[in-house]
Amino acid sequence: MAGQPWFDMSQHRIFPPAGGPMHWSRIVDLPLAAMIALARLFTDQANAERIACVTVPLLTLLGLFLTIHAMIVHVTGQRVLAVMGSIMLAVSMGIGIQFLPMRVDHHGWQILLGAVASLLALRSLSRGVGEAALAGFVMALSLAVAIESLPLAVTIAAGYALLYLRGRTRTMDFALLITYLTSLTVSGTALLLVTRGLPGAITPWCDALSPAYLPAMAVTTTTLLLGERLVGSNAARRRLLALGLAGAAGALMFAASAPQCLAGPFSALDPIVYRYWYLNVGEGMPVWRQPIDVAILVPLPGALGLLGTSMALAYAPREQRDTWLMLLVLQVATFAVSLTVIRAMGLAHALALPGTAWLFMSAFSSAMRRAIPPTRVVLGLSCFALTPIGAEAVAYTLVVPASDAADEAAHARKWQIKYACTTQTTLKGLDALGPTVIFAPLDIGPDIVIYTRNSVIATGHHRNRDGMRAVISAFIAAPDEARAIVTGTGARYLAYCEGQREIGNYIKANPHGLMAQIERGRPPAWLEPVAMPRGEAIKVYRVIN
Repeated sequence: MAGQPWFDMSQHRIFPPAGGPMHWSRIVDLPLAAMIALARLFTDQANAERIACVTVPLLTLLGLFLTIHAMIVHVTGQRVLAVMGSIMLAVSMGIGIQFLPMRVDHHGWQILLGAVASLLALRSLSRGVGEAALAGFVMALSLAVAIESLPLAVTIAAGYALLYLRGRTRTMDFALLITYLTSLTVSGTALLLVTRGLPGAITPWCDALSPAYLPAMAVTTTTLLLGERLVGSNAARRRLLALGLAGAAGALMFAASAPQCLAGPFSALDPIVYRYWYLNVGEGMPVWRQPIDVAILVPLPGALGLLGTSMALAYAPREQRDTWLMLLVLQVATFAVSLTVIRAMGLAHALALPGTAWLFMSAFSSAMRRAIPPTRVVLGLSCFALTPIGAEAVAYTLVVPASDAADEAAHARKWQIKYACTTQTTLKGLDALGPTVIFAPLDIGPDIVIYTRNSVIATGHHRNRDGMRAVISAFIAAPDEARAIVTGTGARYLAYCEGQREIGNYIKANPHGLMAQIERGRPPAWLEPVAMPRGEAIKVYRVIN
């Protein structure tokens, strides 16, 4: 909107003059741009941007409410369960955190698009290939937003494959599977060209929808189509052979066309960046590396959903079992992914809601049938533990130690430190120095870009590997070695915020490094202190070449 080309995905105020490359998607930009354009009819640019950053996440959440409501109605046929699931969604911490006002990251869109694709896949079992084609398109859209949607894309195909292997309606199930895969591949290719253009669309990035993945999708689809015709489908072993050939062909193509991606989407990270940045990004770590309160939040809602869906499948009429089975497959996969990467918990918790609503209502109905009133009341109230927020509350009470005054003070101090240097008010002094280039830690880099006219060397965006390596290497290096790194970036000032976790990580990495020396009040001679206005906590030094 400010003149940057559509296909230019670099942030030019990060790592100037080259710019910091991003794995961002223009698909996420479009709703923001549309809302800004609408709001500009009534207010100025700054307020229009604020309106967009508040309303777009909330509208995305509204879409999720409508999707989950429709999913529960479709699976259970009971609107009362859909209302109950919507209430559970409204108080879900693991989901709601991704839709907070000002949260314009891509994770909320991934949850919404993943839920929509899952709903379409479930509907396709009764409505036919049209819904499967739409599911493929929506899943491709989600992949174009972020490659983190790949496990769900594969799982939907696996759900179709499982139904096809069972052979109850093999002709229809095969049609659903091949339609979904074809739509996913064709739509993914088209979206890549539309959002990346040429030559960007031919770069095999591991962290985004790219030629690293599309050839494998195409080979899997083609092999399955040919295999079904050559092998046949009139016996389970023939269907299994066709599916096995398709899966093997796709895996071989992936290994041959993108061997660099076999180690995962972050395989291209510099070793220093991986060690001192990636391993400290909590949302990317598994549940067993989280604090106890987070470790409780992640698995419980998904586990309740799995229990409820499994029981619903066992009790479901014959005509509803395929739908419940498909939902169970989706839940198992998203639950497993959420245990290994906790930022994936939002989608896992959303897809768990149909099963959880069924479980709660079944238990509550059973409690209400008790003849003795006190028993009915006690059992009815205890059903609260079968809701996500209820299960979390019970687990917190039983497992998490009660906080004392010292804990509460430490928690308050943590948030005070977090916002000490990351607001427009606390960065006015730094803004007055610019426009210039600031050498700053990764975590406050985005705030400097947002609230000042200055540029930074790096932020926590992994494609800018040279900038990230420079920042981390300088702060953990000896002061004399760090000087060459800092001056080599062209930065005129060095700035940081005391007490933040990133600062502690650098000091721990090298107690005699540049950051440790600055924190002790002994900056090297090539850093000259710059006074900031009263009340501003950020520490700033002029770099003397």
